Amino acid sequence: VLAVFKAAGVSTESIIERAHDKFALVGGPDVTPVSRLDVPTSGVLVMALGSQGSTSANYVLAQFAGRLAIKCYHCLFSGDVLGSIGSKAVRSARLSTALGHDTKPTSVSTVIGQEAFTLLLVKACYHLTGLDGTQDGSFTFAEVRPLTGRTHQIRVHLASLGRALVSDAAYGYQAFAVESRWCPRLFLHC
Repeated sequence: VLAVFKAAGVSTESIIERAHDKFALVGGPDVTPVSRLDVPTSGVLVMALGSQGSTSANYVLAQFAGRLAIKCYHCLFSGDVLGSIGSKAVRSARLSTALGHDTKPTSVSTVIGQEAFTLLLVKACYHLTGLDGTQDGSFTFAEVRPLTGRTHQIRVHLASLGRALVSDAAYGYQAFAVESRWCPRLFLHC
């Protein structure tokens, strides 16, 4: 197994290509992607050491396909808090992905789409107060675990609850202009 840090703004494909090229230079094994992260998401990207179809790649791929690998993300989202610190929630909704769209390619659908499940654990709650003493906004810092691996699953599930991730240009566009001034990237880390 190879675990590589992927910075926000870098594509999964470019990381895989770099890893492949570096191993090829030293006569090492090929690499097989096991998971992927959206371009604006930072975190650990997992690859199997071995070519597609090799025993090692198949073993690691089976761990992810069988949902034996736990994917844990940390995020900050805006909107009313979902509960006190330690509160847990499960979001379940069918997600439908429209191909060929650059913005909001995934949406919640009651009829079509694939079932998606996301676990959420509230870690901290923040209430911002303006200079005039009125509340400017609420934010929740949470640990999130997608049980399924749908496109933009965490982002869509939270946005569908009215709690878009901070600085999410696609699903939290209403607050993006303000939030991106103090948080210049999507607040989602794996």
